Amino acid sequence: MRQRLSTLRADFPRQFWILFGGTLVNAIGNGMVFPFLTLYLHQRLNITMTYVGVILAFWSSSALVGQVVGGSLTDRFGRKRLMVFSLGVNAGVLVAFGFADSFLLAASVVILAGVVGALFQPARDAMVADLVEPAKRPQAYGLLRVVANLGIAIGPALGGFLASRSYLITFLSNASATFIFFLIALFLMRETKPQSVPAERASDTAPGNLLTVLSDTRFIAFCAGITLTTILAAQMMTVLPIYMKDQFGLGESFYGWVMTTNAGMVVLLQFPITRATERAPRLFLTAAGAMLYALGVFSIAFSSAFPHFILAMVVYTFGEMILIPTATAVTADLAPAELRGRYMGMLGLTWSVGFGIGPIIGGLISEHIAPVALWPLTATAGLLAAILFLGLARFTSARAVRTIA
Repeated sequence: MRQRLSTLRADFPRQFWILFGGTLVNAIGNGMVFPFLTLYLHQRLNITMTYVGVILAFWSSSALVGQVVGGSLTDRFGRKRLMVFSLGVNAGVLVAFGFADSFLLAASVVILAGVVGALFQPARDAMVADLVEPAKRPQAYGLLRVVANLGIAIGPALGGFLASRSYLITFLSNASATFIFFLIALFLMRETKPQSVPAERASDTAPGNLLTVLSDTRFIAFCAGITLTTILAAQMMTVLPIYMKDQFGLGESFYGWVMTTNAGMVVLLQFPITRATERAPRLFLTAAGAMLYALGVFSIAFSSAFPHFILAMVVYTFGEMILIPTATAVTADLAPAELRGRYMGMLGLTWSVGFGIGPIIGGLISEHIAPVALWPLTATAGLLAAILFLGLARFTSARAVRTIA
């Protein structure tokens, strides 16, 4: 075991492991607050559920802006600078959240938190792409998913204990964790932004802006496929608990165990699965992940007892563990070095769009067709995504195939 850990540590540079540790600290802090955020807004601030939904919509919308802006700023000013700025400002925003005492103040803080918080991910993912060789990138992104899920598993237990005594202490604890990551990034990390474009890439790279990304039809098609799979993820994360409770009387605690299954599998199995599949062509892996998404969601239509839902989540989670790290690695492969931030921002934007429209699609199907029809109908999005990924693998140019596969 010690030799295996030593080998794993040697596979990645020191700064990656610093980022790994900071991600754990930050994930624990976030896990302290976000599971209890709606309770805080509704019970402590006396905000109606309708307006709680409005606040969450503000958060999602502002995060969309942050993803796009963050990608551009990452390429212009550097990965470290944007991460430090995002973490530092976000620590202050979380402190302000603890003192918000009205809908207007809470909404204002949420909008700021959405924009500033979303700046971080494109910078972090671009830094990983700078630090890690292409063959190791799926493992690197997989490791970050493992530690993020571990933090989210630990954080709610601490947050629930603190929230039962004081929500202010909970927010201050989250802010402290974010500030610790800010100090880690400020003093222990170096900038990794490439200083120049390699000669072989300079001739075929347009001037760096968002239009350059949008003109990359191969990448935009890939993002469309990721959006389709994220629509399925939204059903499992937002619609499934309502379906379980309304149709079968399985309340919040049952869905909690379904989500615990998801997080536990990621913590235990993400890295072994990523290592086992690292030599497979990446676009074929994304197609396999999309198919498992579709199969897991489709199987909900035939579920009626608690073990059935657990099994459906197991199938879905295997797809998630294959798809998400591979999607980030494919994005890093497709992006010119000087545009990695913008490409990562666009990838994050597709996930935000999928989670934005997914619950709306689920609600419309449930209300106007039938609740059970939701699952086979939305599962077709996963099939379409798999077909799209396979088409990209089939028609991608020889040079790009060597890069991606």
